Amino acid sequence: MKKIILIFCFAFLTSTSFSQIYLEENFNYPAGDSLVQHGWVYFSGNVSPILVTAPGLTYAGYPLSGIGNATTVAKFGNDNYKSFTSNATSGSVYTSMMVKVDTARTGDYFASYLPSTSTTLYNGRLYAKLTSNGNVAFGISKTTAGSGGIFYGDSTFVVGNTYLIVLKYTFNTITTNDDVVTLYAFSGAIPATEPGTPYVGPVSGTALDLTDLGRFALRQGSSASSPDIQVDGIRTTSSWMPPVYTFKLAIQGLFNSGNGQLNKRDTVNIYVRNGSSPFNVIDSAKSVIDSVTLSGTYVFNNTPAGNYYFEVVYRNSPQFRNGVSTWSKNGGENVTSAGGSYDFTTSASQAYGSNQQLNAGVYTIYNGDVIQDGIVDLSDLITTLNASSSFVSGYVNTDVNGDDQVSLSDVLLVYNNASVFIASVTPL
Repeated sequence: MKKIILIFCFAFLTSTSFSQIYLEENFNYPAGDSLVQHGWVYFSGNVSPILVTAPGLTYAGYPLSGIGNATTVAKFGNDNYKSFTSNATSGSVYTSMMVKVDTARTGDYFASYLPSTSTTLYNGRLYAKLTSNGNVAFGISKTTAGSGGIFYGDSTFVVGNTYLIVLKYTFNTITTNDDVVTLYAFSGAIPATEPGTPYVGPVSGTALDLTDLGRFALRQGSSASSPDIQVDGIRTTSSWMPPVYTFKLAIQGLFNSGNGQLNKRDTVNIYVRNGSSPFNVIDSAKSVIDSVTLSGTYVFNNTPAGNYYFEVVYRNSPQFRNGVSTWSKNGGENVTSAGGSYDFTTSASQAYGSNQQLNAGVYTIYNGDVIQDGIVDLSDLITTLNASSSFVSGYVNTDVNGDDQVSLSDVLLVYNNASVFIASVTPL
């Protein structure tokens, strides 16, 4: 077993960018439910609520293909939005989704971004219309038609087929109305990188730019113009088709063997490291690990296809950390734009060097390294004992079982790990 002292200095942490998913929606709910039963907010219209419909859509190569059901946005009904996990204020925002037009009409928008404080400032409007050859064309506008126009692409899409579209909003800062909207639409293979030539755009407009994007809306317009369209697999991120992974893991001190859950939901960082020496960090993301499912979703914006190690660092901020840095299994993992999942809980060997503890059938990641030097030893024990003697409470590094109180149970866990020389095990 190779032990390594890992020091995470401030400069390293600030140079590593964290990625996130602003929104993900697979409509994995019972058919017939209203969207407002599942985190969407009704804000306009008085009839025809937007419902979950079956079956879900599929599209080869799209990571959200075939998950759960779908929803159908139709003519003349109410409108719903779902909030982002955090507001987007800079760079580019990409929303990908599968769509299948059942009935096309003269043309209206069925989806759009909204700022975090408005239900009227639709920006990045997404349209579908019937064309003279009987096909469908998709279009975009930045805001209203009168503030820049509506722009449609070629009418090469067929009613009843499933397509993948990507709506992009880009914040610019030179003037007060220079943000742009771009649309990509696909019927075949999904490009691994953003195409140089979009389906439509980029387009701008004369209206003032938004200060943020905080919501994604589905809209049911007029009977004469709006399409009946199935939508599924909505994902909003800050880069083009980033690899998205679901990680399942359990923290030793937080794990309750009685119910198979964690004592609390908590933040875990995942670093992506090159699969060969010197194993440099090339990307990172943070997410909350759910206390019941033991899972969190991570988006890696800067990870090209290749072989990598995943490094688990518990918790988010250095001053609160007490986890033992844990890497994924020997040999690394092949990562593609399709993303995937990784489960640390099924076997000790899912961690590099089998550096996990079995607890009631679940393999857990060690913690108790409260001073973050890569090993649980006397220094960690003394620090935890002193905090316990002073009745320290709250979200602190010496609370290793997650109950927000530093007590004898925390001291015992640190002592037990120190007595068997628990330390980070890595290929470095």
